[in-house]
Amino acid sequence: MKNPFQSLFFLLLVPFATVQGQTGLSVSPPRTYVTSVAGESTVNRILVTNTSKSTSLNLTVSLSDWQYEESGNNIMAEPGTLPNSATSWITVKPQSYFTLPPGETHELEVTLTAPAQTDSVEVHTALLFITQTNPVDSFEQGALVKVSLRSGVKIYHRYNTPANPNIEFNDYRFEKKARNLDLSLQNTGNTWTDGTVITEMVNVNDGTKYELADQIIYTLPGDRRNVTVPLPKNLKPGKYTASSTLSYGDDDTIKMAELAFAYE
Repeated sequence: MKNPFQSLFFLLLVPFATVQGQTGLSVSPPRTYVTSVAGESTVNRILVTNTSKSTSLNLTVSLSDWQYEESGNNIMAEPGTLPNSATSWITVKPQSYFTLPPGETHELEVTLTAPAQTDSVEVHTALLFITQTNPVDSFEQGALVKVSLRSGVKIYHRYNTPANPNIEFNDYRFEKKARNLDLSLQNTGNTWTDGTVITEMVNVNDGTKYELADQIIYTLPGDRRNVTVPLPKNLKPGKYTASSTLSYGDDDTIKMAELAFAYE
């Protein structure tokens, strides 16, 4: 007789993952920033917590290369294959395999040793994965699935030179067919730089104001970032002025771009 349940396997990748209340994995912090001189070793600690009440987790630690694509999504690659890779600089203690009983926390000691010989890459990165190797059963819409949790910590490194965070607007356009405002930005500085794009819009004909959805961006030196801001639903035809303000860096540097367009 054919089994009425399908057996599938899923791998969940999020900073904090749960499976229908049965299994949970929390890893903190989700990002680690390291600034050091050439040849120096820097130690950071990562806390891994099994948040479930009854399931023990068998966990393994691994490293991967990563970088951002223009949309802001992550591009993953095998360790040591991207120009900005820092995976070979990293060691993890006390071990790469461990079992975590329900409710317990395990501390990982992550050491990054920057090479004495520098290169032209201003920020190197790595992604540290914590992966469950004993999948648990879960039922999803009548199907039996095997679910394994995975959580990642992004690691950033730059050498101890004066930081120059800078992001510039390159373009600002109204995409009529998609009903979006599209902004193009670029990190022209020498360090990782995060920011928020805040957009307001005014109907020139009657003065009606709109506050559009904020967009959070994360960038590395040289990154181009395409930011899409959806227009309000049921927007009436007319002439509009859009103003987007970018706030970034530890000192909240402010830059602004404006766009006049007609919506029909």
